[in-house]
Amino acid sequence: MPPASQTIITRDFKINLFHLVLSSLVVNLLALAMPIMMLQTYDRILPHHGVGTLTLLVLGVITAVFFEMFLRIARSYLTSWSGAVFEHKTSCSAMKHILQSTMQRFEEQGSGTYLQKMASISRLRGFYSGQALLTIVDLPFIFIFLFLIYYIAGNLVFIPLGLFCAFCLLAWFVGYKLRQQVREQDFSGKIRYNFIIETLSGIHTLKGLGLEKFFLRRNDRLQTRISSAHYQVALTNNIAINCGRIFSQIMTVAVVSFGALKVIHGDMGTGGLAACVLLSGRIMQPVQRALSLWTRFQSFFIDRRELEDIFRLPTIIYSDTKQIKQPTGHVVFRNVSFHYEQEKPMLLRNLDLELHPGDSLAISGSAGSGKTTILHLITGLIKPSKGEILVDGANPHLVKPAILSAHVGYLPEKGTIFYGTIRENLTFFNNVNEEDAMVAARLLGIDDAVAILPAGYETQPTDNVTDPIPPGLKQRIAIARVLANKPRIILFDNADRGLDKHGYNLIFSLLGRLRPRTVLIIISDDRNILRLADKEYFLHHGRLQESAPADSKIHNVLPFREFRI
Repeated sequence: MPPASQTIITRDFKINLFHLVLSSLVVNLLALAMPIMMLQTYDRILPHHGVGTLTLLVLGVITAVFFEMFLRIARSYLTSWSGAVFEHKTSCSAMKHILQSTMQRFEEQGSGTYLQKMASISRLRGFYSGQALLTIVDLPFIFIFLFLIYYIAGNLVFIPLGLFCAFCLLAWFVGYKLRQQVREQDFSGKIRYNFIIETLSGIHTLKGLGLEKFFLRRNDRLQTRISSAHYQVALTNNIAINCGRIFSQIMTVAVVSFGALKVIHGDMGTGGLAACVLLSGRIMQPVQRALSLWTRFQSFFIDRRELEDIFRLPTIIYSDTKQIKQPTGHVVFRNVSFHYEQEKPMLLRNLDLELHPGDSLAISGSAGSGKTTILHLITGLIKPSKGEILVDGANPHLVKPAILSAHVGYLPEKGTIFYGTIRENLTFFNNVNEEDAMVAARLLGIDDAVAILPAGYETQPTDNVTDPIPPGLKQRIAIARVLANKPRIILFDNADRGLDKHGYNLIFSLLGRLRPRTVLIIISDDRNILRLADKEYFLHHGRLQESAPADSKIHNVLPFREFRI
């Protein structure tokens, strides 16, 4: 496992390692109290009518049993706490790693895949909390119990020893079969996660186009596959557990039967037989736990690989954060080319461009031509495959997003509204100056719309039909959140599509005011929005071709006094 994840796993686990091992050793030693009592009671105390000795022996065994129970409870608390620490720290570290990873590598797999990978952490907690260690510590005592049976009953030891070996072979076979089934279950789960996210994300489109039956059929097929995989895994697990119980019963019957013959022939006493029965039962307890561990261990390898995949994502080192200059609005493309996959041709080819405050341009092109990709390169979400992009003197993909947001403001087609109040969304949970956020909200007419809501800015948006906030207002809130950072570079990516007429007029007017002192790059299907640009480029075969200048009459706009940048 990569060092980062290994550190998280072992940091607090090593502290409890000694206590877990010591308590397990003491518990197994105390487990010998009952067989010793049975041996002494039947072979020595009863024949000699030693009531006083029996009383002392019973008190000693009761003390040992209570002490063993106390240690087992304390050990359970210890392993539960270790598991909680592991799950908390590993989950936080994995989420941090995902958020700091490169977008290109992250998007190679669906978000449902990473949900499945994150779910593996809770399944791994049993192995890193000490449960697996306890089983491993208990296993050597099997040979101590076998030696005691040999010491008491001689060749009777071959019965539990033979059944123990047969059980180990069965466990190996069951584990091998279970590994294949767990892999199929894991793969089916990933497909189903992606399907659910796809369905719920596009449920409005799905219902609008009447595709319910089609998606229901897809869901039935996926559910049938994953249900079948769950069935096979559950069946194999139950077979393994029942086989362990059957072997335990067979061992008890076999030890009693052959031991009784040895008692009849005078080879050992009744107390020895009772002690051997108890010891043989003690043998099967760790073996059954080991079988359960072995069957779960098949999923452990897969779960650990899922966790490793998260920590294997390449992360970004923001080495240019200190090099970026004060926000001025200077963008430079130097021979920039880009492609998403190595084996595919370049989506963008040898782009050269330089923009200063007051420059505004529109980019047109067919769907999939790379218009949004250009904006993502400027925001630092992706890095160029070739060439260099500079935003105020620094590579945008090497600048911390929190710092870059004061330089570049990206307005997407559908802005994200997070779980929280309108005020929290506007201030990005107090990461943006509230006064600047309120100014941006006023310029976009959000304050008037919020004034009629009962809870005002404390209203919490939802995604259900009772949501008091219409989609157009949500889009304006998302735009205001970006503009509250006072970025000098504004990237407009069809952000007008989700706006109503009033919101459209407000954003059009605001962009006109911001244009003289910012770099404005526009992607839109609306010709009226495109007229805000001084130049218009057409993206064709990865190259920007300059077309006729856009209408520049919009230059005569009111000065932007209220919202200074």
